[in-house]
Amino acid sequence: MLKKTITILEEEGLHARPASALAKVAMQCKCNLKMYREDDMSKIYQPKSILSIMSLGAGQGDRIVFEAEGEGEEEALLEIERTVLGVVQV
Repeated sequence: MLKKTITILEEEGLHARPASALAKVAMQCKCNLKMYREDDMSKIYQPKSILSIMSLGAGQGDRIVFEAEGEGEEEALLEIERTVLGVVQV
């Protein structure tokens, strides 16, 4: 299992468009994924679900932990990071 903490940089946070892009990337991953706020591990969210991502309510400056376990976990976290930080357009 690998973890990566990503700080949300976009002023609008993970609103509909970036949440959709994140879900598209996550759905292509073969490994198991989950995400949660760095300061609240009690609520787990599913990055393969746009509704789950939106319910996280992540805003600018929030630190989100992504966990990946299984086949392609390292690549999955790299693609998720690139998508969340806006390096790639999906």
